[in-house]
Amino acid sequence: MSRLTVAMQISIDGYVDSRLPDADWQVWNWGPDWPWSADLRAAFNGLLAGASGLLLSRPMADEGYLGHWGRMAEQHPGDPDWEFSRAIGALPKFVPSRSGRPELDWPRTTVLNGELTGAVEQAKKLADGDLVCFGGAGLASSLLREDLADELRLFTNPGFAGEGNSVFGPWLATRNYRAAHSTAHTCGIVETRWVR
Repeated sequence: MSRLTVAMQISIDGYVDSRLPDADWQVWNWGPDWPWSADLRAAFNGLLAGASGLLLSRPMADEGYLGHWGRMAEQHPGDPDWEFSRAIGALPKFVPSRSGRPELDWPRTTVLNGELTGAVEQAKKLADGDLVCFGGAGLASSLLREDLADELRLFTNPGFAGEGNSVFGPWLATRNYRAAHSTAHTCGIVETRWVR
């Protein structure tokens, strides 16, 4: 049976972004001089090596996520450390939508209209295997709320956001995940796998 992993970057205090303009919580961002390390890139290679498809929010698809990783793949051709960036381009991508908006202008990307549970099931069927979701916050929160995530992969940055959006809420108080693995990467990010 296909599984869905929700992978999110968070701050120590549990936010996925910050409303404070001077917050410096995120080690790993979309800039050119990331201090993220080879061991973290290896972890991402492993995460995507087992994926048959990606689940993305419409804002992530619209706001440059796919273009960014396409450029990274071009900048690191043949480099095994950056295999995940090529996988992001090569894997089929699915964007759940209730709006019925037309297809995105990205290769191998399908908009799945309708309720979230049905869209996730359709994405699993079309991918014919496991899915990885990279959010954003609204989609990840909805997947957790609807109990659709089989695994939660948290990449905790070594800083505090202070205030911002969170994928967690009181509706999770009755749910339990089991810690499956934790790794402190040399750049300071701690990766934790939680499974159902």
